[in-house]
Amino acid sequence: MSEAGQKRAVSPAAADKSPADFPKTRAPRGTKKLRDDHGFKVKQQTIDKDVLSSTANPQKTIHEEETEGASYVIDGPLRRTTPYYFTYLTYCKQRWRDRKILDVFLDEFREKDGDIYRKAIASGQVTINKKPTTIDSIVRNGDLISHRCHRHEPAVSLRPIKIVFEDENVIAIDKPSGIPVHPTGRYRYNTITKIFQHEYGKTVHPCNRLDRLTLGLMFLGKNAKGADYFVKQIRERNVRKEYIARVKGKFPVEPLLIYQPLYTASPKHALNVVDHEKGKPAVTEFKRVSYDPSTDTSIVKCHPLTGRTHQIRVHLQYVGHPIANDPIYSSAFVWGSDDLGKGNEGCSEDVIARLDKIGKEKACSTWFHPEEDGEVLSKECCPECEMPFYTDPGPNDLDLWLHAYKYEASDKLWSYTADYPDWAINPHRKFMELAIEQARKCGETQTQFNVGAVLVLDGEILATGHSRELPGNTHAEQCALEKYFKEHNTTDVPKGTELFTTMEPCSFRLSGNLPCVDRVLNTSIKTCFVGVLEPDTFVKNNTGKAKLEEADVEYIHIPGYEDECLEIATFGHEKKD
Repeated sequence: MSEAGQKRAVSPAAADKSPADFPKTRAPRGTKKLRDDHGFKVKQQTIDKDVLSSTANPQKTIHEEETEGASYVIDGPLRRTTPYYFTYLTYCKQRWRDRKILDVFLDEFREKDGDIYRKAIASGQVTINKKPTTIDSIVRNGDLISHRCHRHEPAVSLRPIKIVFEDENVIAIDKPSGIPVHPTGRYRYNTITKIFQHEYGKTVHPCNRLDRLTLGLMFLGKNAKGADYFVKQIRERNVRKEYIARVKGKFPVEPLLIYQPLYTASPKHALNVVDHEKGKPAVTEFKRVSYDPSTDTSIVKCHPLTGRTHQIRVHLQYVGHPIANDPIYSSAFVWGSDDLGKGNEGCSEDVIARLDKIGKEKACSTWFHPEEDGEVLSKECCPECEMPFYTDPGPNDLDLWLHAYKYEASDKLWSYTADYPDWAINPHRKFMELAIEQARKCGETQTQFNVGAVLVLDGEILATGHSRELPGNTHAEQCALEKYFKEHNTTDVPKGTELFTTMEPCSFRLSGNLPCVDRVLNTSIKTCFVGVLEPDTFVKNNTGKAKLEEADVEYIHIPGYEDECLEIATFGHEKKD
């Protein structure tokens, strides 16, 4: 490791420890125990690594060599690991049978080029059934393939892993973007499960799948009972999933239901496409939440009815609204044109060839972030293994505007949601701040409450309102709606209109007037942004949020304004005896 790298501050949780210092939950060495102390199944490769010796250090097992060499390093916004020796162990897969070992490596793994694999085979770093190989060695059914290499894991985001819920069986987290869930490809210790193991001292197994770049709700089993419960429900499709995406362009106001079969065109690149001949059925429902003309992006709620790889991403690309910063499906370079693969079926070899250059000789670029300022192979090589270093990842390597927002059991016995991410909230803050300005116009009141509201369509303000602006005991939402109705001689607002209100719309009026929730439900409004939930001290057991959600109105809390909204709402109440 370079001198500069050695001076980086080590994570406090790992400063005095290597991963080997934490409690082990794997089967004892030399045994064939199939489950660990938490009831999780133990892979045969895991058992093998506790038994087999390193080819270069026979006095150590493979597991000992790996864990003693790796530690976490915190470097600004990035989490790194120190380089370490890693032995890749796997048993022959069906598609590898009766093929040359070199061909398997070249077809399955894009991390290294052919010369690196040839050199590894020639130097004895690759074995089959613990015996050295040649480039012409044939892989047979049941063979154990081993490849020892000096590993340089890519850096990942240091964003915190938020705990949404935890009990004795399961942990629900809000996973940051850019971190893989479990060891895969070039990642091992920079993964959710390994971070939990080595920094939190907890052994967890993922219950649902999220891609490395996808953020949001994930369920981690703390034991086999907890994991099996969630996995069974998801496998049997007893769970409704909702995602939030930020996409290119002005998404249609009407809901879209996309039926397009998907096919993995290149497993090595995780490239998936619509393909009516080879694809498997895939169905996704989309609903627009909002549109921001200043960035020409839309927030869209996505409901996958099937579970194909990259399903949401490919279906959005197909209809011409790819996720705005998608490194694959919104890259003009990869797809060879500015239409970004809209309506595309199948995949040409040229697309795969261009995608193969990304992260190696060419940094990723996307529609929203066209700058090529991300990871590529550098000219500097590691003195230990002579492999070229990668440059640091950039925004397109660490972020994807796709968020696992809600998971709910079909029988409604449980439901979990994660907060809306900043990239879905920030474009709307200016309208919430305008609603707060409206609330300030209410003035003092010793018994009533001060609320502001704004109606917005495609970034344009349709109407504003504040409590008691119109004659009578009128509420803010009521005033904004009635002003718009009067000006346009109508009884409804255009489809796609968004409501911003400093406080949750009321569901009950002591005066006998129509509650604001019912006024909203009588219109075409399908998105409601609020600054704060209405406390019980205002209206007891206000059910505004529940009624809106039951009517399929998207209810979104914009955080950061709670204290201000409540202070304005009760301005003057302190003078009441």
